[in-house]
Amino acid sequence: MSLDYFKKFSTYKEEVETNKNVWLYTRVSSKEQFEKNSSITNQKDSAEKYSKKHGYKITKVFGGTYESAKGDFTRKEFKKLYDEITKTKNKPFAVLIYKMSRFSRSGANAIKLVDEIIKKHGVHLIEVSTGKDSTTARGEFEIIESLQYARKENLERLEITLPGMTAFVKQGNWLGKSPRGYTTYGSRVTNSEHIASQQKIIINEEGELLKKAWKWKLKGEQDFIIKQKLEKLGLRISKQNLSAMWRKPFYAGISTHSFLNGEAIKGRWKGMVTPSQFKQINDKLEGNKIGYKQSKYSEERPLTHSLFCGNCGSKLTGYMAKGKYPYYKCQNNKCSAKDMNAKTTPRSVKKGVNDLFSQYLKKFELDPKLEDAFKEQLKLTFKELDKEQTENHKIISNQLSKVRKDIETIEKKHIFDGLSDDLYNRYKIPLEKRLTELNEELQNINLKISNQDKKIEDCVEVVKNISKYWTSGNVNTKKRIQKLVFPEGVVINPENRQYRTKKTNVIFYKKTVIPRDVEWKIKNPSTKYGDGSWLVAGTGLEPVTFGL
Repeated sequence: MSLDYFKKFSTYKEEVETNKNVWLYTRVSSKEQFEKNSSITNQKDSAEKYSKKHGYKITKVFGGTYESAKGDFTRKEFKKLYDEITKTKNKPFAVLIYKMSRFSRSGANAIKLVDEIIKKHGVHLIEVSTGKDSTTARGEFEIIESLQYARKENLERLEITLPGMTAFVKQGNWLGKSPRGYTTYGSRVTNSEHIASQQKIIINEEGELLKKAWKWKLKGEQDFIIKQKLEKLGLRISKQNLSAMWRKPFYAGISTHSFLNGEAIKGRWKGMVTPSQFKQINDKLEGNKIGYKQSKYSEERPLTHSLFCGNCGSKLTGYMAKGKYPYYKCQNNKCSAKDMNAKTTPRSVKKGVNDLFSQYLKKFELDPKLEDAFKEQLKLTFKELDKEQTENHKIISNQLSKVRKDIETIEKKHIFDGLSDDLYNRYKIPLEKRLTELNEELQNINLKISNQDKKIEDCVEVVKNISKYWTSGNVNTKKRIQKLVFPEGVVINPENRQYRTKKTNVIFYKKTVIPRDVEWKIKNPSTKYGDGSWLVAGTGLEPVTFGL
């Protein structure tokens, strides 16, 4: 009897693949590979030929760009492919990859991913260059073997290149793209115009504007104001990027590259600020974390947070004795300084700290006899302080010229080259808007530069009567004057209650040297005021702020 009769009782069923839809994933590692060779095109062409030969239809394409294989899910296109496989209902039969090293070089992580894609989601992988696929146990093993080889190849490559890159960084060079505001010249650059035998990192045109941002930050300017100032000069930067910039040591000429294993070294480029200035800014940032609340200033103790102990250097805080007598006290519990009464009362043993401060301010008031000499000095001082406005004037003027040239170009294309009205208006309207903004900003700068006489008169008025302004003002006015005259606060000796200053605003400093210089001028009558010798100290400080 023939055994063919019993075949109909067999449980075996031949699986016939009806899903002919496949997806394609292509990738190169670097931008240079993407731009200078045809790898992506070759990967795609090979996949299309393979699909045509085996009757597949490519329905979706992923990748098509440069993404490092260092991490799987750090690649946007790879993550997009994975998410589509895991979430879509209409899954493909397979994903085509020219070579498995294009899929991943992460070794064990890649094998785990492949196992999930095949076993859990029923999507196979096909290596186009070799024809290997995961439809059989042997094929799946070969795919995994290819992934392991890709990982091994990557490790061997790193063993050769990493020591060289580490040594390069330890020499003070920078590896990778330099932060905003800098241009890198060297052998590891993509722009052919920047190729050089040795690395050189310089501050570019945009960087010159960012240097102003650092300068403003040092003066205590808030980020949103700095952002507005930069936009007026033609530089747009997000508040997030601006905030991140303050925390990058690169801008102080310091390298903390990951290849340094947590160390910091001096870089071979010029910082926009000094390391000490960088620290000054970040110390303030660390002391102003989200959630920190500063207590309201007391009308009775206006010197709180501006006054420092002469014994230990700590800030003085305050309290109310018996609920009605204001006192200053050192924050340092180990300090021997005794608490000091803020106000003078009939029962006070010593004069109040507030009254003594008002008297101390009088030392910085201008003698009316010295007004002319002081005004001459201020002219020189304001000329120095207006340098920034002059620089801004040049920047805005250059931008105006560029915008006018762009408008002229658009008009010529409209008249002579047949540029459509729609495109003409689309480009010209924003250019004209920008032209108006720049003209307004230029007028503001001209006003600031030309308004010198008014500034000088206001300055003289304030410097002649600064103690009166402080005594008669409310706590906010007092705070502004304290910050104005003594930007870094004042120190008081708890025993004799004498004041001394850390740093004085340039305007008030000039007042203190005028009598000495006037006396010298009397002995040397041929010398003119404002000869440059007075322009000392206070560099970077703002002049008098009016509207007290």
